[in-house]
Amino acid sequence: MIGTIFLALTLAAALSAVASYALPFNFAAKFRAPSVFVAAICALLSSVCLMTLIFQNDVHYAYVVSYSSKDLPNIYKFSAFWAGQQGSFLLWLLIHAAVSVILYREKKLSDASFSVYMAVEAVLTFFVLAKSPFLPQENSVEDGFGLNPLLQDPWMAVHPPIIFVGYALLAIPFSMTLGALITKNIKTDWLETSRKWTLIAWSFLGAGIFVGGFWAYKVLGWGGFWGWDPVENSSLVPWLVAGVLLHLIKVAKIRPSVLPVMNLAAIFAFSLVIYGTFLTRSGLLGDFSVHSFGENNIGSTLAVANAAILIGSLFLLTVRTNIFPKENMYPAYKSREFLMLLGALLLSFTAAIIFLGMSMPLITNLMGHPAAVDSEYYVKSTLPLAILFSFAMYLATLYLYGE
Repeated sequence: MIGTIFLALTLAAALSAVASYALPFNFAAKFRAPSVFVAAICALLSSVCLMTLIFQNDVHYAYVVSYSSKDLPNIYKFSAFWAGQQGSFLLWLLIHAAVSVILYREKKLSDASFSVYMAVEAVLTFFVLAKSPFLPQENSVEDGFGLNPLLQDPWMAVHPPIIFVGYALLAIPFSMTLGALITKNIKTDWLETSRKWTLIAWSFLGAGIFVGGFWAYKVLGWGGFWGWDPVENSSLVPWLVAGVLLHLIKVAKIRPSVLPVMNLAAIFAFSLVIYGTFLTRSGLLGDFSVHSFGENNIGSTLAVANAAILIGSLFLLTVRTNIFPKENMYPAYKSREFLMLLGALLLSFTAAIIFLGMSMPLITNLMGHPAAVDSEYYVKSTLPLAILFSFAMYLATLYLYGE
């Protein structure tokens, strides 16, 4: 299928972009712009191919059979594009590739940082190819199954794209962090750009969580506005860590000694996106979540990718620890820096508690007795932290930086 060919070209172009930045040869730079634009164009063309198959209701393709049908209204055929995991990965790739063009034109990322961003694009393309939406339908059928009635809702056209914009944008501070570590850059001149993109990512993720909650409230079968469902939490945890990152970037601009901790937050924010994707698409949550995808063969691929990204990033941060300033992270307890760091710590604890809860099906499955925690666990454990965080926010307004 031509859609698969476009995906293969996307992968090749993304890898070419990585090489053009990584190789120490002058001629390699000539391939940068073509590689970035070809990757984005091919990702777009692949998406157009899938959308065309859905609107034509081409039952020769398994993805179309699973999520479209002749009588499905056209407005919901758009939603069918990202209703399944294959299509949602392609949507993620498309957004990531579009952002890569913006980043290339802005010229705000270092060569090393942009190379990392394109490497992430290559990984996303591999995910799409590993579970392609262009696989043929094995059995001959007259029509597709159509979209789940619960997903035939206008919010289905809004919620997933917003979430995936947040996911794609969180790769930017991650890439800038690794780029700085690779080049041993301890300056703070790149932090404002990182903060801008982190804030946009945080805003999109927050909006996606809010829209998802409203949608769940509208569809009573999904447990109301917020049910602490593991899939809901898989977006909440990166959002919280992105909030931690925003606090730390602000302080790191004033106190460079905070850079190592800030880098750690950037690494975890994106790694948790990949982890949440693994958790929701591994099939482990089938008995514990009303939102999860069914069991499939991409779970192990996501697990390996997540482990490689996290371990590799933490190793790089560890070997670069000695390049950072060793001064105090805050001038005094009665200072805004201290209260900002305290707020970041409280948010981190909150994210860790929710992470543990949403991971319980995985942990208990490894022990042979799959189980999940109930909503009471989350409420009782996070409420005290939320109160302390609110108090710290109030106190922070009473002090200036450097006091």
